[in-house]
Amino acid sequence: MKMVFVSCFILFVLVIATEASNGLTCEEEKALVMPCSDFVTKKTDEPSTLCCKGLNQIISLPPEEKLAACTCLQEAASHIPNLDKDRINNLPKACKLNLDYPISNDFDCKL
Repeated sequence: MKMVFVSCFILFVLVIATEASNGLTCEEEKALVMPCSDFVTKKTDEPSTLCCKGLNQIISLPPEEKLAACTCLQEAASHIPNLDKDRINNLPKACKLNLDYPISNDFDCKL
């Protein structure tokens, strides 16, 4: 069950990575999405401003950085206990982000 939540979280982060950036490191990517952990683990009712700003920055990643970001954040998410699938799925809407792709737990980072 934990793997399903981790997969959903990783998928979300990967799906939103689409435009230009100066090349973030894995540590920088993790720092950008870490403020979202309180929302996706039901510690808060709404994502924080920092969470949504971080996700907006991740959105600006160029397509060639998608695989690296997915791999990095998949590993990071595996260390976050109690990830809530519904919260992960609702994070884009809660942050008022428009995504062209659905979030699912069977997404392959290599796509």
